[in-house]
Amino acid sequence: MESRLLSKRVLGSLGLISGLTLVMFAFRILVTGTDRYWFIPQNLALAWLALLFGWLLVTELKKDRWLSWQNLSLSVLWLVFLPNTWYVLTDFLHVFSSGEISQIYDIAMMMTLVVSGFVLGFISLYLIHLEFLKRWPQRFAHGAVAAVLLISSFGIYLGRDLRWNTWDVISHPEGLLINVSDRVINPLEHPRAVTVTVLFFVLLTTLYGAIWLAGGPHKVKRK
Repeated sequence: MESRLLSKRVLGSLGLISGLTLVMFAFRILVTGTDRYWFIPQNLALAWLALLFGWLLVTELKKDRWLSWQNLSLSVLWLVFLPNTWYVLTDFLHVFSSGEISQIYDIAMMMTLVVSGFVLGFISLYLIHLEFLKRWPQRFAHGAVAAVLLISSFGIYLGRDLRWNTWDVISHPEGLLINVSDRVINPLEHPRAVTVTVLFFVLLTTLYGAIWLAGGPHKVKRK
C-alpha cells in the first residue's frame, strides 16, 4: 500500500499539480509586476515537507521501533508540519478583486494550491494511519488519526487567527505555549478558537473518512 501511495506515478501527479501552481504564480508576477501572493511557494513547500517527514517516518519504522529517538523526532516534525497542508484553504481570504488581473485567475491559482496541499496532507496521514493499524487495534488507530486531525485543526486556527507559524515552535516556543495552554484550559473564553477548530475538524474528518472508505479494504500486516 505504501509503495502505491508513493509511486512515481502518484508523485508525478502531485508534482504536476504543484508545478501548475508555481507556473500560475510566476505568470501572475510577470503580467502584473507584483508578488501579492508571495506566500504561495512557501506554503506549498511546507505542505511537501509534511509528506517528506511522513515518508521518512514510515521508512525508519521499518528499521527501528517507534519509541526510538529518531522516530519520535520524525513524528513530532510530521505533526508540526501537517497542519500546513490544510491551512492553505484559508489562503482564499487573500483573494479579492485587485484590478491587477482577473479575479477568476486568482481563484483558479489558489484552487491549485489548495488541491496540492489537501492531497499531500491526506496521503501523508494515510501512510501514518496504516502504521497505526499495524501496531494497534482498529479503534485505537482510528482514534489516533482523529486526534491528529483535531490537533491539526487547532493548528490551523493558531496559524490563521493568531498568526503563529511552524518555525515559531523553535523560535518562540514560550509565547506559543502560553497561547495554546490558555485556549486549552479556558476554551469557553475563546469561542473563535472552538468554532474554527471544530469547523476544520468536521471538514477534514469527513473528507479523510470518505477517502479511507473509498480506498478500502485496508489489509496490513500486524507487528
